[in-house]
Amino acid sequence: MQKPCVPAFFCKSYGIFRKSRAEHPPHYAKIPYFASVFLYPAQSDLGTPPNIHFVHLNHQTMKKGLLFSLVCVLSFSLAQAQVTFFDDFEAYTPGSMISASSPDWTTWSGGVPGEDAPVSTDQAYSGNNSLKLQAGSSSGGPADVVLPFGGVYTDGTFHFSTWMYVVGGNGAYFNFQAVEPVGTIWAVEFYFNQDGSLTLSNLADGVLLMSEYIHDTWFLIEVDIDLTSNNWEVSIDGISLGSFSNTNNSVASADFYPYEASTGNALFYIDDVGFEYQEPMLLDLDLAATSVTLPGVGIAGEDVTVGGTIKNVGLNTITSLDITWSDGTNQYTDNLTGLSLGSLQSMDFTHSVPLTLAAGSNNITITVSNPNGSADMNTDNNEATASIYAYTPAPGKKILAEEATGTWCGWCPRGAVFMDYMAQTYPNHFVGVAVHNDDPMAVPEYDAGETSFPGFTGFPSVIVDRDQLVDPSQLEGTVLPRVEMPPAALLANKAEYDENSGLLTITLEASFQENVSGDYRLNVAIVEDNVTGTGSGYNQANYYSGGGAGPMGGYENLPDPVPASQMVYDHVARAILGGYDGVPNSLPASISSGEKHAYTFTFTLLPAYDYDQIKIVGMLIAPDGSIDNVTETTIDEAIANAVGTVSIRPEEIQLQAYPNPFTEQLNIRLTLTETQEVSLEVQDTYGRTVASRDYGMMQGNLILPFQAKNLPKGMYYFKLRLGNRVTTVKALLN
Repeated sequence: MQKPCVPAFFCKSYGIFRKSRAEHPPHYAKIPYFASVFLYPAQSDLGTPPNIHFVHLNHQTMKKGLLFSLVCVLSFSLAQAQVTFFDDFEAYTPGSMISASSPDWTTWSGGVPGEDAPVSTDQAYSGNNSLKLQAGSSSGGPADVVLPFGGVYTDGTFHFSTWMYVVGGNGAYFNFQAVEPVGTIWAVEFYFNQDGSLTLSNLADGVLLMSEYIHDTWFLIEVDIDLTSNNWEVSIDGISLGSFSNTNNSVASADFYPYEASTGNALFYIDDVGFEYQEPMLLDLDLAATSVTLPGVGIAGEDVTVGGTIKNVGLNTITSLDITWSDGTNQYTDNLTGLSLGSLQSMDFTHSVPLTLAAGSNNITITVSNPNGSADMNTDNNEATASIYAYTPAPGKKILAEEATGTWCGWCPRGAVFMDYMAQTYPNHFVGVAVHNDDPMAVPEYDAGETSFPGFTGFPSVIVDRDQLVDPSQLEGTVLPRVEMPPAALLANKAEYDENSGLLTITLEASFQENVSGDYRLNVAIVEDNVTGTGSGYNQANYYSGGGAGPMGGYENLPDPVPASQMVYDHVARAILGGYDGVPNSLPASISSGEKHAYTFTFTLLPAYDYDQIKIVGMLIAPDGSIDNVTETTIDEAIANAVGTVSIRPEEIQLQAYPNPFTEQLNIRLTLTETQEVSLEVQDTYGRTVASRDYGMMQGNLILPFQAKNLPKGMYYFKLRLGNRVTTVKALLN
């Protein structure tokens, strides 16, 4: 059974996911002392005016019941350009639709009536009117109202504010779009959840801020952005919720969409909406440290790269500069020369000295200085800070992450990207299994267990230690705290392999470190990396194609769908040998510290599987169904554990099969320096023998032809036996 494929999912006391077409982010700034004035000037023969000022009436001396007075003054001076806007909705007839009534507002699809929202007298912060946004279904909308900011702003300062009223039992949502047109890049998204929590996030950075808000009361939300230095600050009722740097550091419009993830109930009002943009004033030499690039968490004793972004916010081109990072005790400086960093250009950097993580919090400050060998004319923006928390792993502890995925799921490339990142970054602590759904790699028993996990709602999602359900983007912050939990037992995979039959005999041994009792169970999963296939079932749907949903490990540069010929799948679950819940009675009901117990599993490797890419994943399942500990080995490593040698697998035979793909005849070419007995067995993808031949004793340069005859199209496996040695090649029959 397929479950929904969703853009983003945050699992805590609240739920968050994106609309399937993408999500919206708006920027909003209240200007408390100005009444509404907004007019876009027409293009003149002189071009776009370099300086646009909107003249506003003082809000303290003007009642909201009055109609707007709109005055536009175009100034062609060299002063800073400023754009301001304010709307209190008093100029509109109650019940009228805002996009249809105002040239300043539009809808997601460009003035579509079905996406418009009404001016209402149900609630108002000031005067009588406000804008009402109410969900028509659990998936949100259809109202989808957009406030353009009059351009795309990438430098300067931007202030946005709005008063909001969220009805009890409901939630709300709005976002800022980073560029034009809407639906291209979401700068930031504001999720007002039904439980009173507030989450700010975007696809590029994940969760940016978390806080709370109050239902059934008007509150003022403000966003202050220094785009030049990439510093975003959010406040409610004048109290700062915190600040952050934003990968998507630009604003173009605000999008208001009635949506709430956990219940589907969204009803809220907005009033006194305003924004103000101020063009930057630049000094001759001014460097800014705009961000520090560090993972949020790490492993104590390991090295992490210190990087970040710096920006030339001055007028002069920067040809040299210094970058220093400090942890409060040590500091290291890189001297960069030969640069050509133009005015308002940014550059990413990686410091030459890594940070060795100490246990606990590691606070890092980046300082930029010495532009062109001179003093920086503004030192207020020279520093950026970040913190990384390092965990100390318990000996022998690993964490299991079982990802729910499918080739049909357009958001599932996110799962592949973050699973690969975790496997590559934390190979000693992370074990990943990709459990496929409704595609050629699906294992029905494993899939059924995964999708039945409490709270499971859609793809992609990851079950961590069968205890917590998270979005793949949250893996690092979820997995690493668990490495400090001492396991009840240390696990070891031991194996024997019969090449003739493909039979793999696995003994999972548990060495207990503490006294335990209850229904502990052992289990083994078989996983394969580097899986490829042919046919449409191996095409990967890809909603990241084109970059509209942000970068995602290169998938933004691939088509939708990604053809099978371009896809390689890792961590693919091939079997769950003890059932999803493990083998009952595989361990005694009461175990003392120091005892060792083992259980033996068997699995036959089909010719379709690649011996060298197979992983054995051993699990210790606690009585509550959670994973206490896990281990992962290759087959050769498990064999070495059993016999104390590096490998007992014979060396593979080198041969060539051509043409591949083939239509009627496949030729197998090999060279035998000694006389050996040769035989060939051909199997389909189900392991069934479809042809065989005994060639007897042979020697020299050989070509063994195979006629396909009436075999159906598909992949076939040619198992060639030379004396006591066996090797397999696969070829596609077209």
